[in-house]
Amino acid sequence: MYVFKGEESLGESIDVYGDYLIVKVGSEFLAVPKRSIKSVEDGKIVLGEFDEEEAREVGSKWVEEKSKPVTLEELKSYGFGEEEG
Repeated sequence: MYVFKGEESLGESIDVYGDYLIVKVGSEFLAVPKRSIKSVEDGKIVLGEFDEEEAREVGSKWVEEKSKPVTLEELKSYGFGEEEG
């Protein structure tokens, strides 16, 4: 869904991370606290005020977490790499 801060188009929502909505804004990702959501209507999310510096910091943590390589153990836990007997 498209995300607006007031009347201004901010970006597009792409994920939920704990109590944050992840919003892609250009080449960066902001983690906006869900409590900042004023309304969800007509295919758009309207935000109120939020701390943009904090949103960038938490957004960076989200990127780091999502971009970690998957370990062999994690793959096995999803059923990959198991040999049939």
